[in-house]
Amino acid sequence: MTLKDYLQTHYAHPLVGQLDLDSREAVGIHRRIIEGNPLLKRHYLFIYGSFKKAEEGVRGLPQPSLEIGSGGGFLKEVIPSVVTSDVVAGEGIDKVEDASKLSFADASLKAVYANAVLHHIPEPERCLAEIDRVLVPGGVFVCNEPSSTAFGYFMNRHFHHEHTDKTVKAWRLTEEDGTGRLKGANMAMPAIIFRRDRRIFEKKFPRLKIRSIVYHDFLRYTLSGGLSFRPFVPRVLFGAVNILEVLTRPLLFLLGHAMIVTIEKTR
Repeated sequence: MTLKDYLQTHYAHPLVGQLDLDSREAVGIHRRIIEGNPLLKRHYLFIYGSFKKAEEGVRGLPQPSLEIGSGGGFLKEVIPSVVTSDVVAGEGIDKVEDASKLSFADASLKAVYANAVLHHIPEPERCLAEIDRVLVPGGVFVCNEPSSTAFGYFMNRHFHHEHTDKTVKAWRLTEEDGTGRLKGANMAMPAIIFRRDRRIFEKKFPRLKIRSIVYHDFLRYTLSGGLSFRPFVPRVLFGAVNILEVLTRPLLFLLGHAMIVTIEKTR
């Protein structure tokens, strides 16, 4: 039995069970898991704090903001005006949208937010082209994605149920990555696009400028159990885990599991 199989057998969250991750039911179940896990919710609040800061930076623009791949998240509690969307309908989802074929008009949005979405999209280049199209000049795309730092890549490669492969050349999911809203994934894809192939990204999308990449999440998400497992630490230690996140900040470029990428569309 592999470690992944062991964790699935002994630590699987009771609400997940035989849940189809690609179903609309998964949206509501994931919302319940987040709300019932203070450590996991703290992880989301950190990410949403970056989204809110970006939203404040484009406050002067009249266009609305959109979240793609909202799933069971709760961004609307932090940014009430945001339009939430996903490829399936569900609790808290305002619109059913395919991030690779958005229904919005050209230059009609001031911001697009995405939390752990890009690495699930079969052809992320099409999604980025859509974001380039719908953003107004001066608008921003802010996404939280796996970082594939040295430690993060090792952990994802050996412990996470989603596929991870930083050696692929093309910006698309392969047969090995699987298919489906959440079942299909290459967790290394965002790092491939925004770090390894940054010059290629800049050439393909000259109007999209990467303004910052902020690394975060040493072990908080992992120890929280995420959306698939029960927490791996007792609640009495949740505070200690949050302190550990602060103490490891200087080393997050090596240890961080995630990165928040902020991209601005220029004229």
